[in-house]
Amino acid sequence: MLNSTLDRLTFGAKTSEIEAAQKLGYSRWLAEQLHPPLGTEPDVQKRLDQTVLRIAYGKSDKDEFPALNENRPLNLLNKPVEELWALLDGKIAYEEKLRPLRELIVSRFTHAAYSKYQIREMMVEFWLNHFNVHSGDLGIAVSMPSFERDCIRRHGLGNFYQLLESVSMSTPMLIYLNNRNSRTGAPNENFARELFELHTMGQDHYLNDLYSKWRQVPGAEQGKPTGYIDQDVYEAARAFTGWVVEDGRGLGGGVNLPKTGKFKYLESWHDPYQKRILAQEFEPFGPATSDGKKVLDMLANHQATAEHLCEKICKRFVSDEPSKELIQSSAKVWMQNIKSPEQIAIVLTHIFESSEFTRSTEPGTKAKLKRPFELAMSFIRKLELPFTPTMGLFNEISNAGQRMYYWPTPDGYPDYTGFWLTTQTMRRRWMIPMGLIENWWGTGVISTEHITAGFAAPIEENALTKHHANKLLGEKSAASVLALLAKTEDIPPKRVLGSENNEWNLLKRNLAYLGMSPAFQWR
Repeated sequence: MLNSTLDRLTFGAKTSEIEAAQKLGYSRWLAEQLHPPLGTEPDVQKRLDQTVLRIAYGKSDKDEFPALNENRPLNLLNKPVEELWALLDGKIAYEEKLRPLRELIVSRFTHAAYSKYQIREMMVEFWLNHFNVHSGDLGIAVSMPSFERDCIRRHGLGNFYQLLESVSMSTPMLIYLNNRNSRTGAPNENFARELFELHTMGQDHYLNDLYSKWRQVPGAEQGKPTGYIDQDVYEAARAFTGWVVEDGRGLGGGVNLPKTGKFKYLESWHDPYQKRILAQEFEPFGPATSDGKKVLDMLANHQATAEHLCEKICKRFVSDEPSKELIQSSAKVWMQNIKSPEQIAIVLTHIFESSEFTRSTEPGTKAKLKRPFELAMSFIRKLELPFTPTMGLFNEISNAGQRMYYWPTPDGYPDYTGFWLTTQTMRRRWMIPMGLIENWWGTGVISTEHITAGFAAPIEENALTKHHANKLLGEKSAASVLALLAKTEDIPPKRVLGSENNEWNLLKRNLAYLGMSPAFQWR
């Protein structure tokens, strides 16, 4: 039972991790997972330091730089945004400008494969999806390492207001939702709209189809409206005017913003006059950024936000349709810990120790389908395959329906099974285990020594297959899948593996078939 629980909360639990959790006990393991040290773990950092990623581009008649084809270390991951922003101003190849994002992709794979703190990695994926930005804009692409490092990883298990504030003032979000162009007299409502609708209160609390005046909203007369209407969005857009990016633009009179890519509060662009948002009066001419931060504080502290966020977390980790009881009890914990620096971790503890979560992880229960990235990482981790991240694997995961950092709309990838199960994506999902076993994308050669680690000669093929099936699927699910596999292949019960490559190739393919089975595709 603990095996399947850990598989739900990790990108595939390794045997050593399961054994360690059994010794600690589930509650202590969970507490350890939810309180990781800040920054990158030494083991993960060592792997990143040893990783090289190929960069290649040709030379055309218009290019002012020579062709290049080389392996290069990951030397941009920890750079501040102002250093990476300088890439946009240089006369360099397009691939050089995409390099920060490419390195971030490799880092994401490495963290998922090797980090001890797997719940943090799962929540990094959750928050990147919740606060989705599309990296097609080069300004976003070069600033994504700082966004993930300084916003998502830093605050993903901490306090939601701090997370929300850091995201709202981040370069990618300011660019993606056009707030860097929002000024007094011409406020851009894109960010404010998604802030209410997606990031905090949610669509279920949008009440404009019922009420056209703020006083009509239930609770507004008492200063506690239960939902929001368009007036709130329009006024909030005014509150965020002047929140821009130092992108070198001209301000008139021969004055330009610096070219750093950093957040800037531009007082001359801010609408300083009185506002009314969620039935609260905003005094005119407040201190710098105070209007916007007040909006963020109101939204982070709202009951609707607690319900919306807890429902999304429960959908991600429990089931596509979690019970209202679990959502409401989680929202209550959320509100009780609204000022806690460990707010998110406390809510996750409540959810992961609930009876509903426990039931959803019982062996054989198909509660959540693995997304392509999780599918690849869990296959690698469960079999503890040698692994080097490559853009080839990233492209295959994209073909299977999950192009990381490139979902085009602010809502993020849908979190229901039907979205991920189409004829095209299923075929590509099946190819991921096979491609990893056969090293189609240069992620690592799987040797016979690796497959037989811990086994003494002579090695019986069925025994070895069963051993790996138990690791991948758990004993209960493995038995039925192996029985089905046996019907398709005529393998003598006691056949000893020899030196014939065909025998080993068949064994490797069988491991891939196990990864294609519904028992492994679901978690």
